[in-house]
Amino acid sequence: MPLAQGMISALAALTGSAVGGLAPVLSNYVLQKSATRRDLLNRQLGQREALYSDFIAEASRLYAHAMTHELEDINELVSLYALVSRIRLLASEPVVRSAETFVKLIIQHYGDPNMTVEQMRAAALSARADSLSAFSFACRKELEDILQRGELSTPAGN
Repeated sequence: MPLAQGMISALAALTGSAVGGLAPVLSNYVLQKSATRRDLLNRQLGQREALYSDFIAEASRLYAHAMTHELEDINELVSLYALVSRIRLLASEPVVRSAETFVKLIIQHYGDPNMTVEQMRAAALSARADSLSAFSFACRKELEDILQRGELSTPAGN
């Protein structure tokens, strides 16, 4: 009987040592995994912000050009279509939809008569002054949703 008690005590001591030794390892693993996910999320959010900013800059430039010029070279639109395709890879459906809608608006303006400076001033002062607002708001909502969830989801999952 004393031998059994000695073995139980020895097993209990070994088990306690093993659990005590594994606790810091498991804790470190969980903390490292969390930090890695947070870093990945921040990097991917930064990439989205840069992509959306690039789209806004290029779309704004082409929108102003479309209001005052005719489309002389289809290559003017190539970079914008490339940005929209990159947005499709990452973005939620509302962001993609608003980007595509704005591209259609630009193409429509290329078919309209050119505007004078006075017409552009009047348009800027009217309610239709910020045609990119739908895209901007969709992007902001998407980024806020990602931050609240703390994770990225694929476009198919949005």
